[in-house]
Amino acid sequence: MIKFITKRILYLFPLLFVVSIFIFALLRLNGTDAVLSYLVASGITPTDDAIASAKAALGLDKPILTQYFIWIKQAIMLDFGSSFLTKRDVAADMLYYLPSTLKLAAFALFLTLVISIPLGIISAIYKDSYFDYFTRIISYLGVCTPNFWLGLMLIVIFSVKLDLLPPFGIGSFSHMIMPAIAISFMSIAINIRLIRANMLENKNKRYIIYAKSRGLKNYQIYINYIFKISLLPIVTTLGMHIGELIGGALIIENIFAYPGIGRYAVNAISNNDYPVIQCFIIMMSFIFIILNLIIDILYAFIDPRVKKGMV
Repeated sequence: MIKFITKRILYLFPLLFVVSIFIFALLRLNGTDAVLSYLVASGITPTDDAIASAKAALGLDKPILTQYFIWIKQAIMLDFGSSFLTKRDVAADMLYYLPSTLKLAAFALFLTLVISIPLGIISAIYKDSYFDYFTRIISYLGVCTPNFWLGLMLIVIFSVKLDLLPPFGIGSFSHMIMPAIAISFMSIAINIRLIRANMLENKNKRYIIYAKSRGLKNYQIYINYIFKISLLPIVTTLGMHIGELIGGALIIENIFAYPGIGRYAVNAISNNDYPVIQCFIIMMSFIFIILNLIIDILYAFIDPRVKKGMV
């Protein structure tokens, strides 16, 4: 297990290196002009002299390879430079906004597990019942509904019409309820369908028939056998759900004016703020890799066969 974890951590560095090259080249070759965006945002007329001066000030007057080596050398020391627009330290800003996004994503993940697991289990146990039809409709709607549209509808219903929840900002726990629901709805729907399908598939396996012949009660069979085996693919997709939840924050945080890293990144993207975008991609890549490593380790503890292969 230790050898497996060490190997995965060592893979982290070359992977982040490849990501850094890709995002650095993509930003500079995608046809956008960070200098023009900087001048417009600063209220400066983009004359030839102003453009040349801005390029020198932002370090964009050097060859691309030189720019990359300067940036990567600083990034290795966890110095991602300063924002083109605000002139503030990018790493400090990221660490300031990141906790709010992680808190929102954690609450959304909590909703995903607490809602989807019971609904998926009950739907599988009472297959073709009214409850099963209801959960299948919810699952279908969840997969088809864009989270930004759902966020807007939640604001209209619970803030404008009913005046129950605050529509924007951050502060109390109530500010996170609608954004978390909007982000997690699709993950809830996917998880319900996955749990239901796996439990229905596993309930007809030979070891389940053997358990029934031993006289075990139905709830024991479902919880101790069927659900435990069906949990394995759920753990596998947990990393995907976490990625969806954090990625969904990019749009949802802007809709709800939630001051997290997603809103900060979208503002940087719209203004071609290269240092912020580069830091954001590297940070998100690091988080996703670490989360998937944790999921792999958790999977090994659930399934001894996987643990044996990691030794």
